[in-house]
Amino acid sequence: MKVFAVSADNLLNDNENSVVELENHELNEQLMLINQLDEDEKNALIKIINSMLTKKRMKDLLDGKAKF
Repeated sequence: MKVFAVSADNLLNDNENSVVELENHELNEQLMLINQLDEDEKNALIKIINSMLTKKRMKDLLDGKAKF
């Protein structure tokens, strides 16, 4: 699934001012709304996301899908 509409040069370029456009418009809208949350809400959401990603990585590792 292609999520970011950027070239490899854009991904590898260390330009902090660049903007990445998401092709998934629903995800893009959600990210804009998340940006409007206060810092405590953002931090809580980041903790939830990190927890879910860690769980996914551990499952992939146990299933032999993870590559190092």
